[in-house]
Amino acid sequence: MKQLLTTLLFLLTTGYAAAQQGLAINELFSGNIIPKERMVETRIRGRMLTDYKMSLFRSLKCKVSKEELDKINALVHQDIASYKTTEYLADERHKRSTTLMVQLAKKGKTYCYICQKVETEGKEWVVTLIYIESTVKTLSELRKMFNNK
Repeated sequence: MKQLLTTLLFLLTTGYAAAQQGLAINELFSGNIIPKERMVETRIRGRMLTDYKMSLFRSLKCKVSKEELDKINALVHQDIASYKTTEYLADERHKRSTTLMVQLAKKGKTYCYICQKVETEGKEWVVTLIYIESTVKTLSELRKMFNNK
């Protein structure tokens, strides 16, 4: 029984890791940039996402220094440049919060998105990074769906 449980946990973990395989932001989700103890991570897959037309939702939130923020931004921009970004929305409000939404190249029938929000908090920044796999075809549709739910 223990062996079966261990095998299932391993398969679930590798499934999430493979989701953004090949993306630069995987370094962040893997804990190679910010220690996992400093991050709040959310992973959702399956029926809970059906109403949102998603197959995977993975996010993390953490407080970072300026140097760490620069590393995270470099990873996000590397993915934007490398994966044929088809749509890109940036929103800056009051110089304290910046939101970036990017649609990456399609994987088969699945559309992939990266969303990043950065908020200033004193001498630190709060970064929220989200990776989504969905059947929603555009960022406009994705934003509209979130606003309606």
